[in-house]
Amino acid sequence: MSYYLPKSVLITVFAILCIPALAYGTFQSFYPMEPDAVYTKHDQLKIEWQKFSAGENFTEYLAKERYFDEDALTADILVLRNFKEPQRLFYQHARVSYSSVITRETVNCRNRTVTIQDLMMFSKPLTKGELVNDLYDLNWDTSEAQPGTMNYLKVTSFCRFAS
Repeated sequence: MSYYLPKSVLITVFAILCIPALAYGTFQSFYPMEPDAVYTKHDQLKIEWQKFSAGENFTEYLAKERYFDEDALTADILVLRNFKEPQRLFYQHARVSYSSVITRETVNCRNRTVTIQDLMMFSKPLTKGELVNDLYDLNWDTSEAQPGTMNYLKVTSFCRFAS
């Protein structure tokens, strides 16, 4: 004995089974999920990022590989900052639009400062898209990390003291 199902029943069942996937996709387009781990590839360089912190405007990830100099009490880290909305600024009389940034930072435990050494801006989230701007050997003023800031969180995380 063979059973015959009309095409309309099969289409209806298929449509009902697709509703959760469509709902999830729609929700993710309005409120994208921030994964705990991200993997990026730049030519031959593959980097694994671990979620460090999240704010209203961005999520920060730290590269798994870090260098800590125990004599100088400094840590060199790579930071990926993924913005929720594209950022726009004027740099050297040109308008720059970017969605993610990779910075090479130095955390100084003696001075309790975080210094940005290099900066690379990408056109799309999670360092996808084109390299918009790369700034090397920056000489930005550094000051002591203040409580409640992202730099203070980095200092306390890498230097292992809370006050």
